[in-house]
Amino acid sequence: MPARPRPLVAVRLIGPTASVTAHAATIAAQLAAYYGREHVTCRTSTRPAGYSGESRAYITITRKEPR
Repeated sequence: MPARPRPLVAVRLIGPTASVTAHAATIAAQLAAYYGREHVTCRTSTRPAGYSGESRAYITITRKEPR
């Protein structure tokens, strides 16, 4: 299995769930537009944070691999 390419950008957000969800969507869209949607893959994942009512969101932008 080939190694995963190194991300161009990796972002972690931690805070109240509603705020993190809204900011993660906005930041992911802006980064994808900046790097060119046809040239990059944008992945997001959300997990619970350490405190009640908080979440962690991870955004990763990588170059698309040729098929």
